[in-house]
Amino acid sequence: MAKTVTPDQVVEAAKELGQDEFTREDLAQKLGVEKPELKPGIRQARQAGNLNKVGEDEKGTGRFRLTDK
Repeated sequence: MAKTVTPDQVVEAAKELGQDEFTREDLAQKLGVEKPELKPGIRQARQAGNLNKVGEDEKGTGRFRLTDK
C-alpha cells in the first residue's frame, strides 16, 4: 500500500536535509518512500508557496528549494 506524504512532511524533510537545493530522490530517501508517492505532497507544497522548482541539473533531474515562507 502506498504511503500518503503530506506537504508538511515534504517541507520538514527538506529542512532536515540541510541543503540549499534538493531533488525528489533526496526527499524520498529521507522519508523512506518511493518517488511517485511524493508527487501529491510536492505539488501541494509548491502550490502553497513552500517550495520552488529552481531548475534541472545536466541529467534533467528537477532541483527544488525551500522558500522563505
